[in-house]
Amino acid sequence: MINTEFFVAKRYLRSRHRRFFSFSTLVAIGGIFVGVAALLITLSMMNGFQNELRRRILGGTPHIVVGRYFNEPLENHVAVMQELGKHKFIKAMAPFIIQKSIIRSRKMMDGVVIKGVDEALERNITEIEHKMIDGVFDLDGGCVLGIELAHNLRVTVGDTLIVASPFGDQLGMLPRAKRVVLKGIFDFGYYDYNSTIVYMSLEDVRSLFEMGDVVSAIGLSVDDVYATPRYSELIENDLGYPYRAKDWIRRNHSVFAALKLEKIITFIVLALIVLVAGFNIIGTLVNMVKKKTKEIGILRSYGFTSGAIMRLFIYHGSMIGILGTTLGLIFAFVACLVLDKIIFIHLPGDVYFIDTLPVEMATQDFVITAIAAILISFLSTIYPAKRAAKLTTVEALRNE
Repeated sequence: MINTEFFVAKRYLRSRHRRFFSFSTLVAIGGIFVGVAALLITLSMMNGFQNELRRRILGGTPHIVVGRYFNEPLENHVAVMQELGKHKFIKAMAPFIIQKSIIRSRKMMDGVVIKGVDEALERNITEIEHKMIDGVFDLDGGCVLGIELAHNLRVTVGDTLIVASPFGDQLGMLPRAKRVVLKGIFDFGYYDYNSTIVYMSLEDVRSLFEMGDVVSAIGLSVDDVYATPRYSELIENDLGYPYRAKDWIRRNHSVFAALKLEKIITFIVLALIVLVAGFNIIGTLVNMVKKKTKEIGILRSYGFTSGAIMRLFIYHGSMIGILGTTLGLIFAFVACLVLDKIIFIHLPGDVYFIDTLPVEMATQDFVITAIAAILISFLSTIYPAKRAAKLTTVEALRNE
């Protein structure tokens, strides 16, 4: 009996001419298709945005930054680095200095963040050396800066810049300044880095700001970037007060928390499209029950039980859901591949941190969406199927 029920349910998908799906079936399949495709494409875009932002942040910042509370300078950073060297999960360390300053070219001036680093050690912490698009990462008597800042200052490699400390030692004195040669221009693909950071050598920054033998903090590279919260806790317990360790996740917590909340809300909103498509299936089946009343009576006269009639309509609605879901999955997969290979969408970097919208598909998104869509389709068949199963042979034929 199951094969017969399935055969009849499959026949109901087609129009009277038996060549194509009926219009009501196409509408029901289209609703599921649009909902599934829209949900998966949007989630893949959000995955790509979040993962690309994570990669770019990690490319230009240490995994963990060890410093003192209230941003007080580290005077004994060598001893701290020796203590940190006991942890096997630390792959590399590099002290650095962070200072806000002013940089000026011949025509333009801008406020920047000066990062004084040890050139050799910094290569092991960030990807700055591999992000150079013009010139080289050479801080000997010079500096490197981001592509956005270079455009704002209207400078190219080889130009001379003036970096100034905003204030002198005493009120009314002229600020200290230093001439540096632009050795290279980098592009992290992250607007904040490209528009604000200037790399200089550790000694040049100390001389400019008269800081002596101190640093602002120590940057660490670890073996597992997703274990940094646990590593930070271990470091803080080891060093004790007044030292603290802030991992990249905590430093960018507000950004990733906002992205996570946005993804959840987007999933809920787009899932409603699939839910609406489920109601469309209910309407399609209820209408079919009315149109097929005579046929239901005939099937009952041939020995179809109430359970068999109910299963027939459940099969019919489930096939609509499976077809719509399958088409939606295929379309979303192809669309995501195309969007990933060909960049159609450009973003303003000063608003969205990155200037392109990458697409990354997650298997779990496809699986969860497919299960949810098919489940909604199945649940949508229960009411119409029960309604059809209640029709008796005499009642169905009499109404016709």
